[in-house]
Amino acid sequence: MQPAVLFLVSSIYLLSVASENIVLIITDDQDLTLDGMTPMTQTQNLIGQHGATFTNCFVASPICCPNRASILTGRYQHNHLTVNNTIAGGCSSAEWQQSQEPATFAALLRKVAGYKTFYAGKYLNEYGNGKVGGAAHVPVGWDWWAGLLGNSKYYDYSLSINGTERTYGNGTSDYFTDVISNLALDFINAHTGDQVPFLMVLAPPAPHAPFTPADRYNNKYNSTKAKRTPNFNIPVHQDKHWLVRHGPAPLPESVLSKLDEIYRRRWETLLAVDELVKTVYTSLKKRNLLHETYFVYTSDNGYHIGQFSMPMDKRQPYETDIRVPLLISGPGIVPATISAPVSSVDIFATLLDIAGVEYPSDGITLFKKHDNLPEDRTLLIEYRGERSKQRPSSGCPSDNDLNVTLCMKDMMCKCQDAANNTFSCIRRISPDFNNIFCVFEDNQKFIEAYDLNVDEYQLTNIGYTMKKGPRHKYRQRLARMTACQGVSCILAVFPKARTDYPATRSDYPRANRTTNGGSNGSRLLLELLLVFIFIPLAISTRPLL
Repeated sequence: MQPAVLFLVSSIYLLSVASENIVLIITDDQDLTLDGMTPMTQTQNLIGQHGATFTNCFVASPICCPNRASILTGRYQHNHLTVNNTIAGGCSSAEWQQSQEPATFAALLRKVAGYKTFYAGKYLNEYGNGKVGGAAHVPVGWDWWAGLLGNSKYYDYSLSINGTERTYGNGTSDYFTDVISNLALDFINAHTGDQVPFLMVLAPPAPHAPFTPADRYNNKYNSTKAKRTPNFNIPVHQDKHWLVRHGPAPLPESVLSKLDEIYRRRWETLLAVDELVKTVYTSLKKRNLLHETYFVYTSDNGYHIGQFSMPMDKRQPYETDIRVPLLISGPGIVPATISAPVSSVDIFATLLDIAGVEYPSDGITLFKKHDNLPEDRTLLIEYRGERSKQRPSSGCPSDNDLNVTLCMKDMMCKCQDAANNTFSCIRRISPDFNNIFCVFEDNQKFIEAYDLNVDEYQLTNIGYTMKKGPRHKYRQRLARMTACQGVSCILAVFPKARTDYPATRSDYPRANRTTNGGSNGSRLLLELLLVFIFIPLAISTRPLL
């Protein structure tokens, strides 16, 4: 079949599919373990109480750019090759733009399912860098584009508006979360209702540093203090890896007061996000679009504040850093709390499933019609540590050591990252098991492992005290996961019958989601043509997996 004829056939196919709208909201550094969802009362009421709340969602990497890459592509870090927040580490690099962006969920939803696509907010940390195209680069797959140049800010930032740089100042109307909200309203109001579904991705900066609330929310949580978990500001034993052991522990009171301020200001920044969610929800309701729109709410990574006497940051293999919120609501989803283990890599397949599109990934769709989500699943978490690009001037003794970075004098010269803070972990959750096993790429090949059924706050590392047999099995599983691709990344046991997972799309079987009642046989043929011929030709000539 000639490409022109194939394009015509695929266009007819796309017009026949009645897909739902999608609103994906990705916050920046929002934890779950330290009550990071507490300020989100509207979000929990409008999305959580009307849909599925996932209590065991884990990131593929506890850092911004790599995990955003995993959300966009449905791949683990070792497959999309964005390993940290630098261009050299694959963050919005030329290689990323050429090999990964053509197959993000946006590119596929737009090309294969005919979605109109919109993005506003932070994209990848190095997006907009002049070395990789600057503001003129608009990633493949986006019809409306308002991408932040660089990392999260609240004022004094620049956006690429469909490839043209626009600068914002420090006035009240420039508050970034509010600008995203207004852009979203513009998009919704311009939606013609012509039965073309839309994808809207909103990526506000909150609660990322510099923790600047909107003026209307300043001091809202003035009496709130950082959560004093059992592992908060404790002496650190030798059973933790080198970076955690580095520096004084516990922290002095002068540092704890700063952590309390950071904690409450993070909450205050989230109030504008909560308002954004309500604004978008209300606007869709007024336009009579709510009944055909899915909401997905999540974060790119978690955050720690004082745990194990580490002042603040992410980049660690602990629950504070790797566990994130995930809420999904929409047509056919029954309100429920879901304990099944899921990953950021699953969002890709889930969004495609809403549109009836299938494409290879390292994750699974969170919509299951005939069986439950796996209750026993092993997930992968990867991180590659960074060193200083040049000699720091923090005033700390570590300024002479380029192998560490992000050291802060006002935080007792604790460093947030190091070149040997590189690790891979497997996180298993099942009715019987709740554990994590990590191996660091340092000169010790250091192991950290925890049984969270008995050690919820990861106080006692059992990596060296467990029996050799189980440790060997963990190493084997970790080796398998760090080399996996596609379906081989699904290390899970699927139940034979439905049990407690009511979040289903059974009310929307695919056969009923067409406008012309086309036969299943012809649909299957067209789907096969799209997957095996049209997509590789139209999107990329390079194999994805």
